[in-house]
Amino acid sequence: MALNCHWINAQQKPVVSQYMFNGLVLNPAYAGTNGYFSATGMLRNQWVNLDGAPRVSTLAIHSNVKNKNIGLGMVVTNDKIGVHDDLGAYFSYAYHLKLPVGKLSMGLQAGFNNLTSNFNELNLSTASDPILNDQITRFKINFGTGIYYFTENFYAGLSIPYIIKNRNFKQLDVIRNIEESRYYYFTIGKVLELSENLKIKPSGLLRIEEGMPVAYDISANLFIDDAINVGVSYREGDSVIGMFEIQLSDFLRFGYAYDYVISELSNYAQGTHEVMVNYRLNLFAPKHHRMCPGPAYF
Repeated sequence: MALNCHWINAQQKPVVSQYMFNGLVLNPAYAGTNGYFSATGMLRNQWVNLDGAPRVSTLAIHSNVKNKNIGLGMVVTNDKIGVHDDLGAYFSYAYHLKLPVGKLSMGLQAGFNNLTSNFNELNLSTASDPILNDQITRFKINFGTGIYYFTENFYAGLSIPYIIKNRNFKQLDVIRNIEESRYYYFTIGKVLELSENLKIKPSGLLRIEEGMPVAYDISANLFIDDAINVGVSYREGDSVIGMFEIQLSDFLRFGYAYDYVISELSNYAQGTHEVMVNYRLNLFAPKHHRMCPGPAYF
């Protein structure tokens, strides 16, 4: 009897819960759309108590360019899952086209991932398999694109952040056909004023991975006095998410999200913790007036 395996596909890109406040991780066209310099750091500890569960750290930096309809950005990520450690760095360029109502941003990104798999970390009952007793490193270049329409209280975006379907483990014939998936993201959100001190923002994310069922997130965030934000989100078949964010100063805000697992995985793992810190600065204002005007709704 002969057994042939031709193609394997699995979820590969990390999912974050506070994506609506860190749009550059999904769409390069988001770069510079807020009209100021922004640096967002995010730490995500997924499925607590599950050995080898994903741990993701992200730094996203972007800014507009003075007197230009241009945005520049950079995203650095480190995704650790099991014996695999994936370091990525991507640089973004966006052009903002003024429309009669709002703006349309068109973005490109390019960069690389350096994926290291240290199979020596595995606790094996036998050491006879040469594939699982080695450290393998793959350096992969990729690029992506996206569009993003926005006004003061509405946004919608469509992106393909990673177009090239790179293969992993090319040197190992037995698993050489494992390749990366191509992802398509559609985001949308709108801020609605309930009263002078209260605003609510419903938003959504449609996530399409080739070869996998369509997935979605539905969220609602309530802004209190433009200083405190509480929200809830539902990720289809996976989790219910609670979010909290507070404006600490004119420049700094802090956010936290907890994913409560509702899938069968809840029998084996606790929830997910995600922490976000955002620093904003109006680079092109006079030195003593560089705080960013208004709150950040998206």
